[in-house]
Formats: sequence, structure tokens, C-alpha cells
Amino acid sequence: MPIDQSEAVILRTQNFAEQDKLVVFFSREKGLVLGIAKGARKFNNRFGSSLEPLSIVRIFYYEKERQDLVTVSNCDLLESAFEMFSDRRTACFFSYLAELTEKFSPYRAGEEKLYRLLVSLIRAARAGQKTEYLARYFEYWFLKVNGILPDFQTCRKCRRRISSTAWLDPRKDGFLCEKCVPEKKIELNPQLVQVIDWIKKNPPEAPFGLELKPEDWKKLGRVFQSIIVFHLEERPRTLDLLDY
Repeated sequence: MPIDQSEAVILRTQNFAEQDKLVVFFSREKGLVLGIAKGARKFNNRFGSSLEPLSIVRIFYYEKERQDLVTVSNCDLLESAFEMFSDRRTACFFSYLAELTEKFSPYRAGEEKLYRLLVSLIRAARAGQKTEYLARYFEYWFLKVNGILPDFQTCRKCRRRISSTAWLDPRKDGFLCEKCVPEKKIELNPQLVQVIDWIKKNPPEAPFGLELKPEDWKKLGRVFQSIIVFHLEERPRTLDLLDY
């Protein structure tokens, strides 16, 4: 039986049967894949620490006809994220990132842009980038890659360019200007638009060049998260872990 291999990010694992683990990973070539790592719970198993969440690995697996789960035969650790889980804020961010990636991604639909995003965020976190910035960076590009980021510079109703504060449409599918918005609940002010523009033009590890208060990070998060929850049709459980 031919063995396939791919560079991948481990999203999560869970115990399966007596000695195995279910492995959810995001492959560069095939996107979201679920597999069984045989014997991964045994003492001194061949996988070592390579199946830890958010590890960047080269994973070897094979498939059987008419079976959704692949069998993971081996896994080489390329980059570990283990030490970053000692920080609560970083650990919560990683859990949020992994849950959204798994819930939004179609099974075995390759999306290299999303794979590159995951890898760059893991490396930026390791380099010491602020967690609140990485969370907003992830949310923006996650919405962009999935094609569900509304135009925040044009009013959805009157189609005029928004030059001041925009307001998220109650239907969460666009933004409205001051004149068209029926209720001002979720705002996107010019300062937050500057942050989005920065995110669009810079890699996640770049030193953030704008001054922003903790409450401003939360405001921007509320905008992105409202859109995410609307399209997901449920509230991610890990969203409640974020305090930024």
C-alpha cells in the first residue's frame, strides 16, 4: 500500500481505542485530514513529541479505499510549539486557531494560503509577537482566505465610500455608514481601519508600528468574531478563553 507524505501542522489529538490516537492535522497539499496514529499511546512509541498540538511536522500516512480516516505510520518533528503552551494567553490563542481551522475547513480540500498562515503565526508567536495582535491577524486573514470578509470601506446600502466610522450590518454581511446604519452596535473606527491596513501589508512577525489600547484590540476582535460566528452558525468554545 503506497505511503503518502506531507508537511503539516498538528491541530489536535485525542485518545482512540486502547493504544492509539486520533490525529487532526492540516496538510500543505490536502488541507484538513483525520488519521489514526497506531500505538501512539504506548510508552516509548515511535511518534515521540511530534504529535503535540501546533507542531510543524512531516507526516507519513496511507489510505484505504472507502475509509475517511488515514493511518499515520510515522511523523518527523520539524518545529515544536510545546514551550509556548506554558503561557496561558498563547495557549488560548493556539486553541482558538486550531478550532476555527478545523471547523471551517472542508475535509481534504487543499488550501496552501491557510497552511502558510498557520505556520507564519506559529513562528511569530515563538519570536515573541504580541498575542492580541496575532489573534486579530489570524482572524482577518482567516476571513479573507475563506472569502467571507466584507468590504469595510463601502456602505452596503448606499454604496458610498465610508470615510469615518463604519458599523457592522446587523446581518453581519457588510458595513454601513453613519447615515444608513439602523443601530450602532459594532463599530469599526478609522484607527481600527489603520490596524487592518497594517495587517494587510505586513507579515505577522513584523514589529507592530501603531499605538493601540487593550480595549481597541477587543473592539477589532468583536468585529471579526461577529462575522466568524455568523458564518459558522455557532460560537467557538475557545472564543470564551480569549481575554483580548
